[in-house]
Amino acid sequence: MKTIYIIRHFKVKDSTNKRLNSNEFTHWIEEYDNFDLEYLNLNLPKFDKIYVSSQNRAIKTANYLKLDYEISDLLVEVEAFAFTKTKLRFSKSFWLVISRILWFFNFTKNETKKDTKNRAMKFVSKIENEKNETILIISHGLYLKVLIGLLKKLGYKCNDDFNIKNGKLYKLYK
Repeated sequence: MKTIYIIRHFKVKDSTNKRLNSNEFTHWIEEYDNFDLEYLNLNLPKFDKIYVSSQNRAIKTANYLKLDYEISDLLVEVEAFAFTKTKLRFSKSFWLVISRILWFFNFTKNETKKDTKNRAMKFVSKIENEKNETILIISHGLYLKVLIGLLKKLGYKCNDDFNIKNGKLYKLYK
């Protein structure tokens, strides 16, 4: 039986509460990956192979858990972006929601939803062709939703609803 465990990186300590214009939001995106994390102690099973996103917050999560891992660019988060150039100020959540909606409908100059699915499928093909039976993946929220959707289509089962929380261990099996 192949078992895939998934952890969304630990929660980012972000105290930015002010409204941001497009330049400030773009700067916030650039800085977000370097913010401190809210570390948790987790009881983890033994893994045959561990894959970690190449983004800093996922690597810091794996390092805190003292894991021996392989870094993969295939596991990076869907990039958020400022959807317009403006001096108007909006909340971070507004910028992020609109960015995700535009991604969902493929209205982005960055990676489209189709591109993200193809990237996730490339990763799934890689792990499906390996002999490793127990795998851990440390990655990011939106990307993991896409990845889990693909795994379910391939027959993986899970016991959670997958409203993916930071620092929680999820299990899929086939």
